[in-house]
Amino acid sequence: MIRSMRAAAAAAASTAIAAAGLVFGTAGSAHATGHGEGLYGVWASGVNVRAGGGEQCYLYPSAANCPSVQTTVSNPAKVWVYCQQEGAQTVGGNPYWVWVLTPSGHRGYMASYYIDNATNWIDGVEYC
Repeated sequence: MIRSMRAAAAAAASTAIAAAGLVFGTAGSAHATGHGEGLYGVWASGVNVRAGGGEQCYLYPSAANCPSVQTTVSNPAKVWVYCQQEGAQTVGGNPYWVWVLTPSGHRGYMASYYIDNATNWIDGVEYC
């Protein structure tokens, strides 16, 4: 009983620490090996974060289906990855697009190709 209470308290504390990191810019682990929703590095410069285009953008992200560039991000920025979706456009051999929150507070899709992760699919990140 005490062990499960301690585990629950530890889980709540780590969640609070991660949430505080998002607010204060000192987030915890970056999930660099691709194990779930969280902060991931961007390895390129001038990467577009896109939205707009209505349902087609959300179902089949691509440059054509998401015509509104919300912002750009560049290395060494990190973005918060919420979910991933197979897109209507493949970038660099990677068919996935990720829904992100940028350091400037913009939300939108960006090609997963530009996320610092060892594989195309990010393990533990849900479908959008």
